[in-house]
Amino acid sequence: MNDIKKILIIGGGSSNIGHEGEQDAAAFQAMLSWSRIGIKTLLIDDNPYSIMFSEIPKNNLFIKKITLENVEAIIQSENIDAITPIYGQKNALKIIKNLNKKGVLHDHNIKIIGLNADNINLFGGIKNNTEKMAKNSLLAGRLLENDIPILKTNVVSNFDELRNSINEMVFPIAAKAIKASKYGRRHIFQNIEQLNNDIYDLFQQSKDNKVALEREVGGYKEIGIVAIRDIDGTKMVISSLEDMNAVGLNSTDSVVFAPAQTLNDAQLHIIRAISFRTMDCLGIKGVCHIQFALNSNNNECFVIKVNPFFNSQTAIAEKATGYPLARVVASILLNVPISDIKLPPRFHKLTSILQPISDHVTVKMPVWPFDYLPNAINKLGSKAKSTGSSIGIGRNVEGAFMNALRSSQPSPKDVLPSYSDLTEDELINELIHPTDIQILILFEAVTRGYSTSDLSELTKIDEFFFVIISNILKQIKKVKNNPLNPSVLLNGSKFGFGTGMFCHYWNATNSKINRIAIENNIYKTYKMIEPTGGKFVEKIDSFYGSFEYESDTSQLSNHSALVIGKGRNHLGPNIAADVYTAEMLIHLHKLGLKTIILNNNPNSVSLIPSISDKQYIEPVQLGDILDIVKLEKPEYIFVPGNRHYLIRELNKLSNTKIVVLPPDQKKGSWKSSKADFAFDFLVSKDSINLITSVGFSSQDDNSHKNIEKQTDYFIPYKNKSLNFNHLLDNAILEIKKHQLTGLIQVVFSLNEKGQATVSGVSPLRITETLFLNLATHINWIAILMKMYTGHFNIVEVEKLISNVNFNDKIIVMQTKFPFNSLEISNGIKNRSLEIGAEILFIFSKLFYDFFRWSYKNSLLSCIMN
Repeated sequence: MNDIKKILIIGGGSSNIGHEGEQDAAAFQAMLSWSRIGIKTLLIDDNPYSIMFSEIPKNNLFIKKITLENVEAIIQSENIDAITPIYGQKNALKIIKNLNKKGVLHDHNIKIIGLNADNINLFGGIKNNTEKMAKNSLLAGRLLENDIPILKTNVVSNFDELRNSINEMVFPIAAKAIKASKYGRRHIFQNIEQLNNDIYDLFQQSKDNKVALEREVGGYKEIGIVAIRDIDGTKMVISSLEDMNAVGLNSTDSVVFAPAQTLNDAQLHIIRAISFRTMDCLGIKGVCHIQFALNSNNNECFVIKVNPFFNSQTAIAEKATGYPLARVVASILLNVPISDIKLPPRFHKLTSILQPISDHVTVKMPVWPFDYLPNAINKLGSKAKSTGSSIGIGRNVEGAFMNALRSSQPSPKDVLPSYSDLTEDELINELIHPTDIQILILFEAVTRGYSTSDLSELTKIDEFFFVIISNILKQIKKVKNNPLNPSVLLNGSKFGFGTGMFCHYWNATNSKINRIAIENNIYKTYKMIEPTGGKFVEKIDSFYGSFEYESDTSQLSNHSALVIGKGRNHLGPNIAADVYTAEMLIHLHKLGLKTIILNNNPNSVSLIPSISDKQYIEPVQLGDILDIVKLEKPEYIFVPGNRHYLIRELNKLSNTKIVVLPPDQKKGSWKSSKADFAFDFLVSKDSINLITSVGFSSQDDNSHKNIEKQTDYFIPYKNKSLNFNHLLDNAILEIKKHQLTGLIQVVFSLNEKGQATVSGVSPLRITETLFLNLATHINWIAILMKMYTGHFNIVEVEKLISNVNFNDKIIVMQTKFPFNSLEISNGIKNRSLEIGAEILFIFSKLFYDFFRWSYKNSLLSCIMN
């Protein structure tokens, strides 16, 4: 496609459950690939936590709500050559579908890349159950025409239609009322008698008197395939994925193994062939993730979902194999055949055309929000509930499993919580009806002696995975019973046990464990994550830990910075923290430092290969960090401020500068918990520079003004009744009382008379730092990197600040919460429970009516003051 000069990416919007930074990371890599050959990338998105925002030129960035009208307006004003939805969500598919239907794309000669324009109507956003059924019918029809096995849905509205449908269906059957007056759940019927007895009640539950019937495959294995297809129809599997849980539990909430662990060659061949036929008949050009239900007893399988875009599963496949998936797909979208794709020199010249081979195992472990949200129902099912995930990589399944599991747990000691106090009835109920503690329950059941066959019958989980758990438990028992034993230390380490576990069971210090390891020549080595299984020489810079004799890496540089990533995504500023980390890497590299990232979140933008010189996918825990420090000897270590134990231990290191960034919020000083507005400053050892004012508002009730509930922000804050010069003097005096440097916020509250007093002074939060970047068009993280590495120039910064001009516009950031996804009707909105955000630029009072419709009136009234 040599005629393509501009590509518009429709972004994914704010992060939420099931959507983190994986699409943003893929889009970033595509943008870099396209820019190298002179193609401009345009982006529409309203997610302030996007790494794309800082790297795309201002004129090519459209920070707007992702709507049909806004995308069409960009098309009208810009000379777009191509548009793609594969870096967005279902909403992006829906918008492009409607643009195609209206003839807008045809009229402007715009190509759809990533999907065939003739098939775009098969995909898109779903508004309701009726539309969903119709959409499924279109896609189902296409797949059936091509002899692709699917679970066909029959919709019946009376007993005659029911009798006609039953003749072509196989029991067991799942039935669900369409447009149920209350939350409609699936009912499973084993035979015609059960169905006849209860179907009338389902008709009554439906507002349209309609019931959907479908073959029930709960208990079948859920298998995923991530594959690519080019313009010539050449196809290649990147990775197979196997859910530990059977069909019926959302894949986002299941433990996932890459590659699949329990399939035989015949089953893999069947699934591979169906995947390729599916991509052919849908005309997919790019990446596709296809989910299957597989009966391993007779090899019967069905396609249950087709995802023709980047998602969390494609991110796992890319991290697990080391295959440059996002980069290859960026070329495929430009009609470059897979065989002609040129990769960087660190890859072998044949890497792009060879199906990846793994000499290791990758395990993804879900992370839950229920400790933050006790009102949420923690029962797992078809609706996704996990807020994020961690991955573990190992030479064996046990090691990968434990690396992932301990990375997902909050305990710094690597010791798994015990559920030995559960009664047998409680345990069995947990096994049959899984919750967020499912993995730990499985460990408890194996500990109590339940057979693998009984556990498989109760849980529908393959016996193989219980053998893995049994192996791990046997090794833990050896650790408990053999304190300070070097061979047990080595074998336990190969099983993925962290140093904290040995410290706990052996009542020993971290230094004692390290001394035993050194005295017995037990060293962690690192293996390259590369896609050819060692068949070709490659120099890929991603690594995982092992305890083999040979290591695939050595010290990177004497002038390096190790950045500790956030790891698992929980509630709070986690997505923002990941983007913050990525920005640190980018700007440290620009300052001449070699950069190293440690992280284990598969959806992380900070693990994009091109933004760091080296990546370690390891647990973000003390022992694992010290092993990397021992090898790399970094000049700087950047640590998040909320890792208190980690900071305390790392500060014991010599010859390494520990930089805590962003700083711990607890370092601030507070006189009151109330907040109405604040001043943001850049504070160095020699100067205090005002950046801007910022206003706060609550989405629940702005009358209490508690700062933790002030979840929305707007810049600048204006209040004609206040003497801002006097308040600035007070703010500067407050800053001088504290030894804080960097981005500092002085918070004020208003009393009943409208008078302002200082509530507190604190380091600027991660989320507000990214907001400040967008509002001022200054990358403050870049400035902080200069400040903490000795490259700071106050004259340069003051010049940047003097050029900040809001031109009568107001910039608003509204925090998003996961309550709808978790079916919480009365969730209290505070800062610790956020999961994403949206941003909006308001250019004049003409937009206030729209703003009033889109946002809470309490925030509007704050702005209007």
